[in-house]
Amino acid sequence: MNKYLILLLAIACFTSCSKSSSDKPEANNFSISLDTVQVDSKDEILFLNFSLGISTLDPAQKFLYNMNMREFVFEKINLETLSLDSLSKMEKEGPNGIGSFLSKVIALEDGGFVFSTGYVLNFLDVNGNKMRQITLEREPFIKDVLPPGKGINIQSSGISADGKFLAGLYDNSGMGEKPDGIVWLDLTTNTGKTIPSKAFDFIIENNLALELDGNLAGGTSGMVSVEAQQDKIIFSPSSRNSVMIYDLALDTLIIKKFESKLTSNQTKPGETKTVTSIDEFTKLREELEKDVRFGSWQLDQKTGYRWRFARQLDRTIGEDSLIFKTVLTAVDENFEML
Repeated sequence: MNKYLILLLAIACFTSCSKSSSDKPEANNFSISLDTVQVDSKDEILFLNFSLGISTLDPAQKFLYNMNMREFVFEKINLETLSLDSLSKMEKEGPNGIGSFLSKVIALEDGGFVFSTGYVLNFLDVNGNKMRQITLEREPFIKDVLPPGKGINIQSSGISADGKFLAGLYDNSGMGEKPDGIVWLDLTTNTGKTIPSKAFDFIIENNLALELDGNLAGGTSGMVSVEAQQDKIIFSPSSRNSVMIYDLALDTLIIKKFESKLTSNQTKPGETKTVTSIDEFTKLREELEKDVRFGSWQLDQKTGYRWRFARQLDRTIGEDSLIFKTVLTAVDENFEML
């Protein structure tokens, strides 16, 4: 067994500006570099099946923590020595259980972690002991903040990098429901607020639901990735080439749109559909996946710049060979294109 594991890491994208002596606009020279590093896995097989989808860096960015969902083991990789540091067996249930299906993990300043299933947040200390559990649908203070009968949209919500704040959209918690607005929660003081808004109605475009025997069996829909902060909330729509920023102090929602020559600037609007055939659902879903999809705006802690990937069908070879293109967009601290 080869004890070295190859990881492909996207290195930060740097830009440089040079002012022309003429009256022409300034031009940015944009470059991208990729680096491949070898990590000494010490005869262990590290988990890459989710493409590091459930992983996190510690605040000092010296360690990479990756969740092995198959073995339910937490892998700690030293980024300075490029070697496996430790493996920690996690519990799904019990006093320190973190749930079976994880969607996100956050490393905290005090050495602890937040494990999120989307519906439940589990806070563990540096020794793996559970300090707090928040169930979004049942937490009393969250129910007090939300209007009666409303819930947090799990697909369009997010927790802050320090684990202190949570924000997202709230609605009737049903497929095809328009959001009622924004919810922001302070998890340290158990307080929060809601901001009614129709600005996010577009996320129900192209909602597709599968219904079997009268019950919802699956579905796909537009979403908004959410970055919660103490003073603002950053929304990254999956169907729009834009960023939406809500300023809590000013009670203002700013929508900044971008123009791309490499992809469409939004998905083709369509109606919500409910089908009762698995084959029809699969066919319609595959067609939707050909359209443009925008990722969330990722922050580079060192530069303050942000980057985002977009994906769209480029061409078809033969009858069923689909070639997609991936486009990288980078912006500065004010979301101005680099």
